[in-house]
Amino acid sequence: MLALLAALVGPYFVDWTGYRGDFEREASRILGREVTVEGDVRARLLPFPSVSFTDVQVAGETETSPAMTVEEFSMDAELAPFMRGEILIFDMRVVRPKATIKIAADGQVDWAVRPSSRFEPSQIRLEKVRVVEGKVTLLHEASGRQHTLTEINADLAADSLAGPWRVDGSLRLDGMLTDVAVSTGTANPDGTMRVRVRANPERYPVTLEADGAAQFKPDSPLYSGSFHLEANNRDPAVLRGSDGDTFVASAQTGQAAIADYRFAGRFQLDHKRLDVPEFRLETGPREDPYTADGTALFDLGASPRFLIQATGAQVRFDEAIGKGNEYSGATLEDRFEGLKAALENLPRPAIKGTLDIDLPAVVAGDTTIRNVRLSAEPSAGGWAVNTLSALLPGRTTLEASGYLRNGEEDFGFKGKLLLAVAQPSGFAAWAARDVDDAIRRLPAAGFSADVELDEQRQLFRNVELILGEARFHGLLERLTREGVRPAIIARLNGDALDVQGMTAFASLFVSDAGVTYFGDHDVDFDLEAGPVSLAGLSADKVSTAMRLREDHLEIDRLAITGLAGANIGATGTIRDIDAE
Repeated sequence: MLALLAALVGPYFVDWTGYRGDFEREASRILGREVTVEGDVRARLLPFPSVSFTDVQVAGETETSPAMTVEEFSMDAELAPFMRGEILIFDMRVVRPKATIKIAADGQVDWAVRPSSRFEPSQIRLEKVRVVEGKVTLLHEASGRQHTLTEINADLAADSLAGPWRVDGSLRLDGMLTDVAVSTGTANPDGTMRVRVRANPERYPVTLEADGAAQFKPDSPLYSGSFHLEANNRDPAVLRGSDGDTFVASAQTGQAAIADYRFAGRFQLDHKRLDVPEFRLETGPREDPYTADGTALFDLGASPRFLIQATGAQVRFDEAIGKGNEYSGATLEDRFEGLKAALENLPRPAIKGTLDIDLPAVVAGDTTIRNVRLSAEPSAGGWAVNTLSALLPGRTTLEASGYLRNGEEDFGFKGKLLLAVAQPSGFAAWAARDVDDAIRRLPAAGFSADVELDEQRQLFRNVELILGEARFHGLLERLTREGVRPAIIARLNGDALDVQGMTAFASLFVSDAGVTYFGDHDVDFDLEAGPVSLAGLSADKVSTAMRLREDHLEIDRLAITGLAGANIGATGTIRDIDAE
């Protein structure tokens, strides 16, 4: 656009007897490409100089692929400044410009030209330039990819062609509508120019600002400086939903909003990579924020990858899964729903990479989770979790690895899970509303399994459950289906059991007050254990199979072998079980 403007004012505005030819020659000289006007040409001198062209074409590599086309290009200038050797353009319109910009493998930009004319850049002032429905196609040879900027609608102004410039408008970057504001300084003798960019994508409730020096070196463009990214919790009703390739930032009615956070740091961008040598993440109150520091690197080559590493102090996520004391006393189900809401808002990058996080503490509502370490890579529909470890309440060590699906309609986890509970009473108090005495008396507890978890099914295979000295192995499954009662299936084999182990195991299903925890479920229970010791008696093995259906308990099998030299077998039904 600047080259076309320079062509207009190049021959001291225009030779009124041959303006079409003058414009074509001057523009071709500046761009080093053939420029032709295929449409109409209109010009007038009074009451102010005005000229317009339609169907302007700039030749590309082939005749059928022009490097640029403009449906209409026009400008109106003040006459008095022109008589003083200055150009004041008070209205300029560029309608439906389309350009193809090629960034070569060495970083050379084929449109990186500096318009020249008989006027100095400082002599040309632009009060208003309007770009209507523009389109730019970026061909990035280093990666072999193509990016498109469409629906470019913007107003531009400049004190001179050398700057400062001001741009306000919107565009779609690869389909994502984004409001953009750009302001610049004046071009320096070494070719650098300060550029500040502010972007507000409609899809995400974030604001991105970058401020730094931009320059076109002979072999590579470069933009480096500082950046600030802030999530601002816009009204979810005004956000546009995701098209499926990234996370949905909007929340449905009743769903938790994405938490406020701020990113700030330094960056350096060229055609090969985006390097963030330092950044800081802040959450919580601005006057006393929770922080984490890190670095990031984005390789923009043929096999794009990223590496983000974050370490730091305590981080808080109250807005995502609860608010301070208001969340105190929440059930395990409440906490799971809060965690689910937070994980659903995690972005899913479209390129491969690794995310490494090491935080001393994460505060979520009334919970402090310590020594949080995470290494994960984006995968189709979610994240591949290489390692996750943390210290939960009750001196509980959590370790997990597997695949996390964090789509709004497809949330779940498949992998391995381990819990080592050094203080069962503390963990139970955090995870549930009440704690049975049998749990309080346990010296330790543990759980490990291969898990498949989603909203309708929670499956635990290869279970190892440790309650004090008691150990159990087997399978646990919970099913929830619309229109029918939820169901629990437990098939376990146990080692040696004493009264403490039996009481602790029973407390998982029935409280010491006689309340059945799963009274609203259908339960299928199958257990074998031995040897078993109780009240001074011992048996080689106890085997039982039971089914709980509402207030009926069906005992399909109860077999005790080796009890004082005898074997006992029984079946039966217990009715009117009080599930309350």
